[in-house]
Amino acid sequence: MYANIYGMSQYSYSKMMTKPYISSSNYIHKMSHYSKGEWSAVWDGLYWRFINKNKDKFSDNPRMSLMLSILDRMDEDKLAEHLKKAEEFLAEL
Repeated sequence: MYANIYGMSQYSYSKMMTKPYISSSNYIHKMSHYSKGEWSAVWDGLYWRFINKNKDKFSDNPRMSLMLSILDRMDEDKLAEHLKKAEEFLAEL
């Protein structure tokens, strides 16, 4: 567990880690016993908002190319739904 925590903090120092430590809700579902629910939509909204917001930075990172290609192919309405869900959540903070 400690290695994961250190890994999460080291992406900002680009010489150590090659990929940000982020995930969609699908990863959480696979690695836990959490059920799908409203939290999944919020989590995915925040995830795709982060990918979309940082796509210029990630464009030089080969390890992020799959997520960027998924983002590029994503239906505009689906992306808008993700972004709306994220913004609604952030507005409540």
